[in-house]
Amino acid sequence: MAGALHALYRKGRDKWLFQLRDAEPGTVTLTMRRVFIMPTRAGLAFAGLLLVMLVGALNYNLGLGFALTCFAGACAVADMYLTARNLAMLQLAPGRAAPVFAGEAAQFELHLLNRGGPDRYALWLGFQADGEPRQVADVAAGGASAVTLSAPAPQRGW
Repeated sequence: MAGALHALYRKGRDKWLFQLRDAEPGTVTLTMRRVFIMPTRAGLAFAGLLLVMLVGALNYNLGLGFALTCFAGACAVADMYLTARNLAMLQLAPGRAAPVFAGEAAQFELHLLNRGGPDRYALWLGFQADGEPRQVADVAAGGASAVTLSAPAPQRGW
């Protein structure tokens, strides 16, 4: 009972937080409202390190400690901005998916379209349930790239 309530709560939270909608047919354009930067375990550790550095700089009244803490925090914010800009206005189009039997891995083709703007480097792609992304792609300005994602098909009709 508690597991079902937790799953229902998590589904509602994710739908609100990530603004999840029903499946969209055709090409999807990643606008800035669709790009989310979520903290990873390493990101949370870095935030903790910044907090420890700030406390140390406050405690010992270190001017260079303040400068280093602010510089490292500014670098993190700049990285987040550049990551969001790298993904903005990228288009995702579905490709073919071959039929598979239950228990096999289903292969899904995804086309990345960069209609204009700068080159898009180091795009990591994967399924949200898998955790870490497994495929890496680069897309040149005005170009396209195709990536094949794999997911297990545990039952028929998945």
